[in-house]
Amino acid sequence: MAEEETQEATVNPEAGTETAAPPQEAPAESGSGEEATEGNNLEFLMDVPVKLTAELGSCMMTMQELLDLDLGAVVQLDQPANANVDVYVNHKLVARGEVVVAEEDFGIRIKEIVSKP
Repeated sequence: MAEEETQEATVNPEAGTETAAPPQEAPAESGSGEEATEGNNLEFLMDVPVKLTAELGSCMMTMQELLDLDLGAVVQLDQPANANVDVYVNHKLVARGEVVVAEEDFGIRIKEIVSKP
């Protein structure tokens, strides 16, 4: 924001005066979700890192049950084995998919993109 608000100044050495360059027009911000005609180019956002997480399921347990977990223990989740997993980007649900094995790693095959609210 600070860079957008600053104006370039040019000095005229003969007159000894300083003139401000005309301010650059910033894209209009609107809270209604409307896109500005020049704001459609989102290339500058393409290298912004985001955190993607997948949730297989969850369960409730007591602190004692948690402390009793040992190597090899199986924790039963609230979802069946063939259920879709939820995919979150920065803690926001964006998709659902199925767990697959890709080489030696787990992966997720996207089956549904969650629509915008």
